[in-house]
Amino acid sequence: MTGSVSAVLVVAMLAAPSVAHANGDPAATGPPTTFERFALSACTPCVRESYPVASLAIAPLEFPGFPRLAAGAASRSGEIAIEVVRAQQLGRPDWQSLGMRVTLSVVTGSGTYRLGIGLLDAVEVTVLAKAVEEMAKIATAPPANPSVETDIDFHGGSLRIGMLRLGGEAVVYVQTGDLPTLMQRAVWEVPTTLYLPVKELPALAAALHQAATTIEKLRSN
Repeated sequence: MTGSVSAVLVVAMLAAPSVAHANGDPAATGPPTTFERFALSACTPCVRESYPVASLAIAPLEFPGFPRLAAGAASRSGEIAIEVVRAQQLGRPDWQSLGMRVTLSVVTGSGTYRLGIGLLDAVEVTVLAKAVEEMAKIATAPPANPSVETDIDFHGGSLRIGMLRLGGEAVVYVQTGDLPTLMQRAVWEVPTTLYLPVKELPALAAALHQAATTIEKLRSN
């Protein structure tokens, strides 16, 4: 955004668990998460499990003064489904990788349609939950200068969550996809985006903390 101030709250680096080294260099090109690389290249025969954590219903929003693209996308009802995923080699419970999957859906009169899926490695989930908590604190404070555009975000794997403030108004966005591509575009130009009011940030943070707790329990099993 030209003339805007972009405040990056957290930039999470991919931190690979020890099992990921079976897939070679964790920084190698390919899927953006250690979980995906493990499941594709270091887990065979492989058992894949999914543990539902939370589903957040998103009501339509109105954005006075926001770009038309964002206003149109926000007028749809939606759903954010959060689940923990585990890939484990058959017969070797110690050979596993964990992650979190976030599925964005749009709800219409004719049904629910998947908008996008984002994956995040297990080691980053707690960091994301804390980042969302910090966004909630910032969102409730009056802006020092309403004329300044501010974008605060967390991005990792194929998931981006942020808070955008324009003209004194704030909105939360959740995006999925290829991060380098997403971050070259304005927030409202990304089609795989769901918008929610800032009042929903505590509920989103609680769901993310619940996912982190589920991951810790699975690690100890």
